[in-house]
Amino acid sequence: MAKKKKTKNNVSRVNSKSESKKIEKQFSEDVSFGSAIQLIIVVFVILLVFYLLTVVILSKKDSSIVSNHASIQYTKILAGESFNQKEKDYYVFYYSMNDDSATNYADLISNYRDKEDHLPIYTVDLNEGLNKRYLSDTENKVAEKASQLKLKGTTLIHFKDHKINEYITSSFENYLDIDVE
Repeated sequence: MAKKKKTKNNVSRVNSKSESKKIEKQFSEDVSFGSAIQLIIVVFVILLVFYLLTVVILSKKDSSIVSNHASIQYTKILAGESFNQKEKDYYVFYYSMNDDSATNYADLISNYRDKEDHLPIYTVDLNEGLNKRYLSDTENKVAEKASQLKLKGTTLIHFKDHKINEYITSSFENYLDIDVE
C-alpha cells in the first residue's frame, strides 16, 4: 500500500504541477495581452501627438506665407542651348552677371523687351559653371554648333535659322535700338 500512496502522491504532485503551469501560462498570456494593448495605446498616442504637431506647424506656416505665383523663366539659357531655340530668328546675349556693367546690360535687355516689335532675346550668364567652357582667348564668329562656340567676353549674337547671322562685341545699345522695327 505504501507503493500506492507514493503513486497517488506522485499523481497529485503531477496534477498540482500541471495546474500551477496552467496558472502561470494563463497569467503570462494575460500579461502579454495587457502589454500588447499598452504598446498599441502608446503608439497611438505618439502618432496622435505627431499629427497634432504637424497640423499646428503647418497652420502657422500657412498664415505667414505670402502667395506669389511662380513663373518659369524661359529667357535665361545655357550657352550650349544657343543654337536650338524654337524661334528661327532671335538674339542671345552673353555676359557675366558679376560684371560691373551687368546692371546696365540687364536694363538694356529689359528696355529691348519692352519695345513693341522685337525679336526674342535670351541671356546667358558666363559665370555659371556649364557656360565657362565657352569663354576663350579667341572668338569663333562662324561657329555652326554649340561645341564650336567661343566667346572672349560680353557678346550679342543674332541667330537666323539656328546659325550665327551677326556677332556683336560692342555698342550693344546702338545695335538693339537700330535693329528694332
